[in-house]
Parts: sequence; structure tokens; C-alpha cells
Amino acid sequence: MNIENYLKIGISVSVSLFCFDQNKKKVLLTKNNKSPFLNANMLPSKLMEQNQSIEEVCKIILKENIGNSDVYIEQLNAFAKLYRHPEARIIDIAFYGLVNIENHNIKLNKTNYAEFYDIDEKPELAFDHDEIIEFALKRVKRRFKYRPIGINLLPDEFTLNELENLYSSFLGKKFDKRNFRRRILEMDIIKLVNKVQKNPVGRKSNVYKFDEKKYKNYSKHGF
Repeated sequence: MNIENYLKIGISVSVSLFCFDQNKKKVLLTKNNKSPFLNANMLPSKLMEQNQSIEEVCKIILKENIGNSDVYIEQLNAFAKLYRHPEARIIDIAFYGLVNIENHNIKLNKTNYAEFYDIDEKPELAFDHDEIIEFALKRVKRRFKYRPIGINLLPDEFTLNELENLYSSFLGKKFDKRNFRRRILEMDIIKLVNKVQKNPVGRKSNVYKFDEKKYKNYSKHGF
């Protein structure tokens, strides 16, 4: 057995970073600056060096593309189809993340062409990155069903309409407004803020924020 044959495998790290902006779910994309697929859109990704951990590479990717590595991140899965990279044997360790553009002081790296794209209108991506995004969205959807997740995507203060739009977008379904609000209020995970917000037509809406103690409890134990 020649051990060198087993060492000719590279490892990359990719990040599917989602945000909720203008009532749309979006994902961060960059452009590939080398072959193969030169100038193609892709997920932010990076090859891992021998002295790095996958978590370190993930933080580097975030820092280089949005200027902030202190965001919600989870390891997603390994993607290892034989010919996923046409020039080498590369296994990708994928992460997904959730971010609020304003709360996390996001500064997109225009040199890397980093930009948030509407998921429903994004271009076709290089490698198997479309498959990775699809897998990541299924994970996020499952999280939405069983644990609170909005604190990572919404501003600190929000209306019930904004919260409903968030759930509707990521779960891909329309809710009965009255039932949705009743269910959310029954969970007692949000609390009323002493202010109102006007929508574009001048109608006033109550403003809420998450109860962090109860939010953490639901995050740990589920609904």
C-alpha cells in the first residue's frame, strides 16, 4: 500500500450564508477568480491548508467576504462526489450561516464580487454549489419548524408582519395571519416593545422583540 496515494486529496470549506432582506431570502455569492469555471458565480469557499481546522477556514471565509466572522454558523455536511471538481479530488466541508445585514455590520468585499442574491433569482453556480445551497435550505427549513431561528435574521425590533414574512419565505408557505399570530403569542417567545411602527400606507403596527431567556430555552429544547 502506497500511503502517498491516500494523501492526494484536498479539502475545501464553503459557506452558505443566508439573510432576509426586503422580505426575500438571500444567499451570499462570490465569483471564482481561477480555473476551472473562471468568473463563474459560486459560494464563498477556500481550500484548507495542512495546519488549519475547518472552523478556522470558515472564519477566514466570513472575514474576507463580509468583514465579520461573529455570526451564527453550523457545520452542514461533506460533499464528496467523485468528479465534483474537474481538476482534482476535492472534498468540500460545507457550513451554513444566518445573518442580519444591519445587526452584524456587514461590509461586502467587492473585490471578491461578494453580494447577496435573491435565492429564487440567483444564477447557476460552479461546481456542486447549487446542490449545497439546496441541502442548506432544507436544514434551515427543518430548524424553523422545531426551533426558533428568527433572532439571527431579523432586526432587534420587528413587527408580527415581518416575523410572518420571514417564516413564510423560508418555509415556502402562506399562513393564515390570525392563526400564525395566535400561535406565536402562545409560545410567549416575543415581548411587546413600547412603540409602534407605521407601514408605507400609514397603518400602525405594534413592535416586538425576542425574549432572549425563553428564546435560548426553545433553542436548546425545541418547541
